[in-house]
Amino acid sequence: MPKLEMSLIDYLRVIRKRMRIIVLSFILVISSTIFFTTRQTPIYSTSCKVKIEQRKSVAEVLTELITWSPGDEMTSQANFIKSYQIMEKVAEALDYIKPAKTDKERDDPGRIAIIKGLQAKINTEQVEYTNIIAITATSSNPEEAMKLVNTTAKIYAQTHYENKIQEASQLKQFVKEQLDSYLRDLQVSQNELLRFRQENPLIVERDITSPPPLETDPRIISLKEEIVNTELQLITLKSRYTDEHPEVIAIKRKLDESKKNLSEAISQLSEQHKDFSTKEIRLIQLKRNVKVAEDIYYMFRTKYEEARILEAEKARDVEIIEPAQSPTKPVKPNVNFNILIGIISGLLVGMVLAFVTESFDTSIGRIDDIEELIKVPVLGIIPNTAMEKTGKRYFERFRKKAKIQEGGLSQERLVVLFEPNSIAAEAYKTLRTNLDLTGLKKFGNCIVITSSAPQEGKTQTLCNLAIAFAQSGQKTLIVGSDFRKPVIYKLFGVPRSPGLSEVLIGNVPWKDAINTTTDMLLGKLQYDRIIKTKGIENLHIMTCGEHTPNPSELLSFSEMSMLLKELKQNYDLILLDSAPTLPVTDSAILGAKADGAIIVYQAGKTSRNALLRAKIQLENVNVRVLGIVINNLKARFVEDVTPSQRYRYYRYYGEKREQK
Repeated sequence: MPKLEMSLIDYLRVIRKRMRIIVLSFILVISSTIFFTTRQTPIYSTSCKVKIEQRKSVAEVLTELITWSPGDEMTSQANFIKSYQIMEKVAEALDYIKPAKTDKERDDPGRIAIIKGLQAKINTEQVEYTNIIAITATSSNPEEAMKLVNTTAKIYAQTHYENKIQEASQLKQFVKEQLDSYLRDLQVSQNELLRFRQENPLIVERDITSPPPLETDPRIISLKEEIVNTELQLITLKSRYTDEHPEVIAIKRKLDESKKNLSEAISQLSEQHKDFSTKEIRLIQLKRNVKVAEDIYYMFRTKYEEARILEAEKARDVEIIEPAQSPTKPVKPNVNFNILIGIISGLLVGMVLAFVTESFDTSIGRIDDIEELIKVPVLGIIPNTAMEKTGKRYFERFRKKAKIQEGGLSQERLVVLFEPNSIAAEAYKTLRTNLDLTGLKKFGNCIVITSSAPQEGKTQTLCNLAIAFAQSGQKTLIVGSDFRKPVIYKLFGVPRSPGLSEVLIGNVPWKDAINTTTDMLLGKLQYDRIIKTKGIENLHIMTCGEHTPNPSELLSFSEMSMLLKELKQNYDLILLDSAPTLPVTDSAILGAKADGAIIVYQAGKTSRNALLRAKIQLENVNVRVLGIVINNLKARFVEDVTPSQRYRYYRYYGEKREQK
């Protein structure tokens, strides 16, 4: 089979062909979606919003420094709202559980399960970049959802306020302890300073800018002046005398003596003032200790007052700014969304199944494919007769089926006889024309009509084709050579015997087994329809006869070859009905005795391999396969063999003929 790339037209063809699968899948998916959606328990959701004031007083800053943690405050509060601690209080407030008095009651699995269930129903989220947190609750009961979210908000606000008061109290206690400690330190420093002043009343802290004590001593000043005067005298004498002069030597001796006296005076004064310097330093240290102790004490005194204010403050940091309302519509299931998803899924599933089915379909749908595979021409296309009845109601078609079961089989299948202006009748006439134009008589006038598998319409095709040839003026004989499932005698309403089986075993001459128009008039066919049908007198029928246990052996008799030879001399066309080729060998035996065979193929039913094997099986016994007849073609099967335009032409043509 040639490999052809699929075009857009091919995809549309597959969709039209498998429209029943697509529609069925769509209905199943959308029905399942609606069913499960309606069976789901409605889930309601509602939410409230709380605003958290982030106060930054000095006391709170100190609290943050003491209890600092590297987390985001709003995220921490959002997680704290649905914490086990809050949910336990909420469950108790809603009377879901009783307050636990012991650790055993607090660790009860049922109690924990209820609290965990409430945690699963609560969701918190910060509203963008604000200090507002949205608390959302979901439940199958709208009133329960509203109560749950409002109670959670109230419990959280109360707990946050209690924690704030507790932290302020702890802060106050901490500052009070520190304040008392620094007060004792201040008192100790003050007592030490007082005691030092009492023990050293003459020690006074001097100003840093006052001159040192040695520089102001009179003796030191006098000695310094004496040294200066002596040095001036020495300079004057040196200008007039040498260093060896007695006066110069005396002055030098006096100068050395003055310097020695100055050094001794400074040493004495230094010893006297040493004790005074150490006490001055101690005094400075004591005064500094008192100053530091006073600063720390007054700082903690201020913090203590702020802590008292914070403890006494009644303002709440958490405020419910938008209470939850009872929801009126469930958030789950979303019926419109689910149905939309069901529609899309149904179409996708249908399309996938359609193309998967098409990929596994081994039947042949295109004329080019059939001719390429079998290497024989397609002689005719017989449409599905139901195409003309699409406007009928279901009960009318059902009544038609009942009528067929009651004996109306002939009217349903012999469309050339009973519905000569129908699309199918025109298709059989087109097949007749194609056989004439292809030079049928150059091959012979005895043809076997067969198929590769049962129920492909070979007998119906044979009978309608025979009627069409008879209407064209050709003397035509139908031979019911299908002993396994004979239908021809039922279609034409003639007796089953005598027939072919009696002729082959020699009980009846072949001419006595021929049924003519008279026999059909005496049968179950409509009298007026036979009388009005032009050329029906050219149609003769030889039924299968009585049942035979060995059909293949009976057809292999030499009498069969002799019978066909004699029939060819008396009829323009002989059409042999036969069993399917693949199950039995009847058609191969008949084909070898006849002039050729036509294979009837029902589009969309038989696989390509079966059709090919049937053709090969016939050719293996030297049967000439004249062509293929595509039977019971439906418009949804194949694009290039859909004779829609031709059908409209046939319908129009038939209506014109009736008007004439």
